[in-house]
Amino acid sequence: MRVSRVPLIGRETELATLRGLLEEATHGDGQCVVVGGEAGIGKTRLVEELLDGSGAGPAFVLRGQCADSGAGPVPYAGLEGLLRDAVTALGPEATLEAAGPAADALGVVLPELVEVRADGEAGRLPEALAALLTTLAGRRPVVVVIEDLHWSDDATRGCVARLARTAPGRRLLLVVTYRSDDVGRTHPLRAALAEIERARLATRVEVPRLAAHDVVTLFRAHLDAGAVDLEEVVDRSQGVPFYVEELATGVGVTLPESVRDLMLLRYSRLGRDAQEFCRTVAAAGQSVGHELLAAALGDEAVRDAEPAARESVEAGVLVVDADGYRFRHALMQEAVATELLPSESRRLHTAYARALETRPATIARLAEIADHWWRARVPDRALAACVAGQAAAGEYAATSTAVALGERALELWDLVADPEEVAGTTHAELMRRVAWALHVGSQAERALALARQALDEWPPEDPAGRVSAYVTLSTAAEVTGSDEGRRLLDHALEEIPDDDVAGRAALLTESARGAMMEGLEDRAIELANRGLAAAEEAGDRRLQARCVNIRAVSRVITGDMDGLEDFALDRALAGDDWDALMKHFVNASEATLRVGRAHRALEIAEEGAARARERGTGIGMRSRIEGNGIEALVDLGRWDEAAAWFERTVPLLGRSVFTVTLTELWAWLLLWRGEVEQAESVVRTYRASWERHGRIELQVRSLLTTTLADLALERGDVDEALRVVADAVADPLQRRSASSLLPILGIAARALAAAGAAGRDVDRAPYRAALADCSGWPTHGVWSAVFAAELGEGPWSAVASLGPDDGAPAYLRPYARYREGAGLLAAGDRPGGRVALESAVREAETIGCGLVARHAAGLLAGAGAASPSRRRPDEAADRLTDRERQVLELVAEGLTNGQIAERLYISRKTASVHVSAILRKLGVSSRTEAAVVARSGTAGAERVDPTGRAPSA
Repeated sequence: MRVSRVPLIGRETELATLRGLLEEATHGDGQCVVVGGEAGIGKTRLVEELLDGSGAGPAFVLRGQCADSGAGPVPYAGLEGLLRDAVTALGPEATLEAAGPAADALGVVLPELVEVRADGEAGRLPEALAALLTTLAGRRPVVVVIEDLHWSDDATRGCVARLARTAPGRRLLLVVTYRSDDVGRTHPLRAALAEIERARLATRVEVPRLAAHDVVTLFRAHLDAGAVDLEEVVDRSQGVPFYVEELATGVGVTLPESVRDLMLLRYSRLGRDAQEFCRTVAAAGQSVGHELLAAALGDEAVRDAEPAARESVEAGVLVVDADGYRFRHALMQEAVATELLPSESRRLHTAYARALETRPATIARLAEIADHWWRARVPDRALAACVAGQAAAGEYAATSTAVALGERALELWDLVADPEEVAGTTHAELMRRVAWALHVGSQAERALALARQALDEWPPEDPAGRVSAYVTLSTAAEVTGSDEGRRLLDHALEEIPDDDVAGRAALLTESARGAMMEGLEDRAIELANRGLAAAEEAGDRRLQARCVNIRAVSRVITGDMDGLEDFALDRALAGDDWDALMKHFVNASEATLRVGRAHRALEIAEEGAARARERGTGIGMRSRIEGNGIEALVDLGRWDEAAAWFERTVPLLGRSVFTVTLTELWAWLLLWRGEVEQAESVVRTYRASWERHGRIELQVRSLLTTTLADLALERGDVDEALRVVADAVADPLQRRSASSLLPILGIAARALAAAGAAGRDVDRAPYRAALADCSGWPTHGVWSAVFAAELGEGPWSAVASLGPDDGAPAYLRPYARYREGAGLLAAGDRPGGRVALESAVREAETIGCGLVARHAAGLLAGAGAASPSRRRPDEAADRLTDRERQVLELVAEGLTNGQIAERLYISRKTASVHVSAILRKLGVSSRTEAAVVARSGTAGAERVDPTGRAPSA
């Protein structure tokens, strides 16, 4: 019995939401929509209805579907369909051209399209895919559909995050579906979706179960109910549309008691040959292509099976794909697969494994081959495929696949007679590779445990191999916040033979890097010099460049400004080696920024970022260089640019030591832009990671102190602020790093002043001594002026006279003018105070420093004067765009963002962006104040002073 297509029932609200989003995307307001719901609830049907009912529709609809091999996600399965659709629409050459400099990365998914270049970095696929879709969206609206995201691998999830970031402002709608009942608390998709939603990049559409009357309507749409007990249908179907359809199929037989029996209703009514054909397809997975079917069974067998295939399609068990067959629903495939007899399962899985082995060895194919040999109970072939797949997945940053295949290989090891011969590697090396994959995948504790086992098992007669094991273990230990890594490397240096120059060079370089990260600069310099000598003897230019780079950074941190000259040598040694060049751009820009040369640091970072883009470098690598440029932009007062970069980049990055520092700086910037609640939210999200990494990395520890102390003072929690700055000043390593300690001392002085104003006596001597210890640092004059002004021992005008060319971050000038104005008001000089505060508001608004603008405006209002932007509402309004004026009028009417979106036919996210811009431009902190400004140009409630004291005016 063939079930005809029936109208979509009970989904009017969800379909209207999707159509509205598609309409917005068509006009350039693209976004991501996440469609969730349990298995069989109708997610795919809902998406199909959206596409079928979109009129002329977009020129490009690209669809992909994730898949599960049974042992884990099939790598890149969700992306392969997208790329094939793009190639079909554009042709191979145009597809590669549209994908830009990283186009070769598409070869990881479609090897027949392009060869992946040997010197390309892993992890570039999201960049290439985003560039491709951006190009397409520039021509016509694009809808990208990726289904069954609960079966996605980490590479696919990374691409989804990148595309979600790409969609806003473009004619691109990304629709992803997933089974909500399959995504538990520890499922990796949960964290990925949380990041997207936290960045307000997605609209979630949850597809609920049908109401009882909709179940009846749907059942009757399939057939005349007749004498069927509809109450029983409602009860058995549980409101799941797919179950309703299957129950309609079962009319005339006893309604099944279990879901499994329900899934097998259609299958059980097939003839013997058709059932066998369905089992054959089920062994392959959710679908099977004709070529694979023919390769596994033989052309003659496939021809003979055509009547059985037709019967299966007519019965609605299978549907015909462009190149083969697939089950009408994944639930049905899962049920039919359980019908395989043991001997039948082994035979079919063996046939599929052998057929796949004749094709090019992609990562996805190797994973499928390994799974088929596993299910065929052929451990030696399964082991070989797992090891090969694990190595390929690790090379191309398919981390979750590398972990899954590696752990499966370790399970198989003892089941094979001669595993080293079969695998082509040792058990210890396999454990090391899996440990590294776990480390890359941020599974720190598991990585550390396996790395320890690998080292324990490594034979002493293989010193070169033991070096790699030591480095892996050291790196894994570092991420957990342990100093075990440094101790291990010291031990390795004692153990390594004198004639192993290359191994010694590698260990010394890694040891020098670790010492630099810990803040042990003198030791880092000594180790780098030894490593450089060993690398020169070994003829390894990459290690030579790395050692010079580490030495340069460490010399600068100690106050030896001649260390900057080392970066020229570092770049010369790097030559065309991109890995070495990238490290040069990262560390040279950071060191230059540390000494207060923000303009030059920005130049270095921009050059490196441009080189990275030319190479098609992925966002993970490129952001390491760009991040230093963004920090320079913060110092230079280009805060809108910096904030926009954080908003679009941070959600795309995986957790690492580098992203730890980025998120710390992001939280600090959000605070000083006046977005205090969002800053607190970032702190809550990342604080545990900051503290863990801060135990071993000084830079992380310093930024953590700065961010937490500033937030504490904004909350008025002087005790908390004093606690964190006191810990930093008491830290011997922190005391040796003037570049990071000086800003902390500026905050400490503010906390000390707040404590003194509250009548508390706090010993200031340790802070004065720390400031004196930093006297040789280039920016000491800036922060000593701040320190003195905060404590009332120097004029704020001295701080206000400093700028980026003096090594002073741009926000210090408006902050100093604000503090100067507050002091003048407190002394009774209202005219002078108003002038200073008005200047503070203007300059703070110029760079986007909303916190200072708000506090200064609050003091002006308390003093009976309006801020510059409020004194002349027409000037404030002049800074608004036409659309922002429309939005402001609706804000004044009391409309919410959602209501504004409906009124102006824009998305909620776009409305939110407009409202945020209006608040910033008007120098107000709430919608109510914006409404007051819109009506009368007056506003202003008294604010809390960021010194931690109540304003006195």
